[in-house]
Amino acid sequence: MSPSPGDVSVVTVNWNGKSHLSTLLPPLMALDPGEVIVVDNGSTDGSQDFLRKRYPQVRLLENGVNRGFAQPCNLGAETARGSCVAFINNDMRPEPAWLTAALEKLTPRTPCVASRILDWEGRRIDYNGSSLHYLGYGLQQDLDLPVEEAPRRDQVLFPCGGAMLVDRKVFLKVGGFDSDFFALYEDVDLGWRLWLAGHRVVMAPDSVVRHRCHATLETQAPEKTRYLMHRNALLTIFKNYDDENFRKIVPLALLLSVKRAVHFSGVRKESFYLWSETRHKLEEEDESARSQLLDSLNHLVATDDVLQALPRVLEKRRWVQALRRRSDREIVELFGDPLRRIVEDPDYVKEELELLELLGLGSLLDLGPSADALESLPGALREKIRSLEKELNALRWLGSQAGLHPPVPPGLATRFFRTVRREGLKVACLRAFDYVNRAV
Repeated sequence: MSPSPGDVSVVTVNWNGKSHLSTLLPPLMALDPGEVIVVDNGSTDGSQDFLRKRYPQVRLLENGVNRGFAQPCNLGAETARGSCVAFINNDMRPEPAWLTAALEKLTPRTPCVASRILDWEGRRIDYNGSSLHYLGYGLQQDLDLPVEEAPRRDQVLFPCGGAMLVDRKVFLKVGGFDSDFFALYEDVDLGWRLWLAGHRVVMAPDSVVRHRCHATLETQAPEKTRYLMHRNALLTIFKNYDDENFRKIVPLALLLSVKRAVHFSGVRKESFYLWSETRHKLEEEDESARSQLLDSLNHLVATDDVLQALPRVLEKRRWVQALRRRSDREIVELFGDPLRRIVEDPDYVKEELELLELLGLGSLLDLGPSADALESLPGALREKIRSLEKELNALRWLGSQAGLHPPVPPGLATRFFRTVRREGLKVACLRAFDYVNRAV
């Protein structure tokens, strides 16, 4: 017999979101799920008392401190009583068919269903499917597209963790969300792992929620969000590629991370005064230069953290690879846009494509269209792209927030960057490549 809403435990994570809970819970309770679980991350806005007084039927689990998104979701799933778990962000509002439409898509072969997410007014798309860059950067498809123009998708690589349904036993068996991610891309990693283990993930276009877009993320300084994106993208590819592609793509990812750091630093290597332009812009309080320089540092810090945690990451990788029932070639077909440009610099893109070809990844990633597009790009447009890139990377800077990630002691990463300084990037990357191969 197919599950009903009464078989679903709905889990939402809350951190100082009392105002969101007052909007989320009335329409959610009207769906009559088996239970609603709120995992609170040490809120100081009275959320806990609000729930106890206004919604005593809600199960409240308290972390005491902010544990991000992944760990609280896992905690909710572990304690859930239902056979299915639905995750929903606290800044969402479910429509009446949210659960029933998702349950209709759930089968033993398809244990995970992604909901369609709209903006708060219900006019534009926030999530309507997923795509993945081969370096681990996820993307929500059809973002900001008018709803009436959005296609009805079927299979997707990963759901949005903010609105999804999953078989509880399968979720726990494949390891749930990776709590080391803290937040961001934990759904990318989960979706990839589900496909790797032989399962399917599909969209349910009629399972709809509305989203007060990124209301929680906007309470965090943008550089912290960028750090998590860069670090978690690396963690995702470290764990999920098969051995053959791991040996090719991971060293390339480390190399390109350093190259992007140099690119965003604003350093002009052809000039004797390497930092003069960046220093001048910072002195003039150029917000774009400041944001790009911080993103440059974020690439380095993210790379350093992943390398520092390498033994733990490789142990997780071994566990994930033991689940494998599908080849990379089958899974990469679901990436959608594995070669989309994450740096709009033709020189960077050209070198990246050359390295991919050199590593024999042309057939896996289909390099042809990207190479053709690069060759056809007029010189004037390239300069315009460089200019637009600076504007697009200018972030809104908020007040100082508590650090999301503790400092790490010096170790492997320190030796890597010391080698870069003393013997050059190529030697450092070759040694890192050799170390990773020996570790595998």
